[in-house]
Amino acid sequence: MFTPTINLDNATDAIDTLAPEHRQAIHLAYYAGFNNDQVANLLGVSVDVADSRLSEGLTHLREALRVAA
Repeated sequence: MFTPTINLDNATDAIDTLAPEHRQAIHLAYYAGFNNDQVANLLGVSVDVADSRLSEGLTHLREALRVAA
């Protein structure tokens, strides 16, 4: 569970632990505001692959944040 005690340094460190393809998909979806279809198009992959990268990336990010807390 996400707690408000996680600071920006922990979040940045956690994002840095992601595989490049996960980090890129998360950046496009959550920072740049693209939807999953657009993320897939920008990455040149199918929507299923983009969804998988986002899902796996978020799972790894949650794990990394839990360790940092």
